[in-house]
Amino acid sequence: MSKGDKIPYRAALDVAQALETALALTCERTLIAGSLRRHKAEVGDLELVVMPKLEVVTDMFGEAVGQRSLLDDALADIAPMRTKDGSRYKQFVWEGFPVDLFIATREAWGCIATIRTGSADFTHWLVSSRRQGGGCPSHLRFSEGRLMDGATALDTSEERLLFAALEQDWIEPVDRNDGRWRR
Repeated sequence: MSKGDKIPYRAALDVAQALETALALTCERTLIAGSLRRHKAEVGDLELVVMPKLEVVTDMFGEAVGQRSLLDDALADIAPMRTKDGSRYKQFVWEGFPVDLFIATREAWGCIATIRTGSADFTHWLVSSRRQGGGCPSHLRFSEGRLMDGATALDTSEERLLFAALEQDWIEPVDRNDGRWRR
């Protein structure tokens, strides 16, 4: 599949579900996001949001010195060549499909899942302040994958908590296409 090509929903979903299965043992949570989650008829890439399982790293005396992501082990096997390989975003080709992999923490899951489900227009509306015609109350802001009220990060560990904090009714992913969310 080359850049700009689109594939039918069902074929893309099958590949995304296989990738989700390949990553499942190394992740606390996985979510197929993007246009697949919005049930678009054709899909240009696969987008997944994952919360990796973490393993405690110890020194030679058995003292905890940090954590490492088990996801990295799985990716070394299934996608050794990555176009982007950051701590919160990875990009690679799997089974011929371009993949965008977004890494979320438990605390940021709701924000990341909602934003990465899209659509781009929906996400722009959601993160823009109401003064600018968006869906975000003016006293709140998004920063580093979290919803902030001043210096306080709000609980957005689930998407529904994000919508509640934004004083918005829940919007089904399929209804986040084509401006249907606008009031």
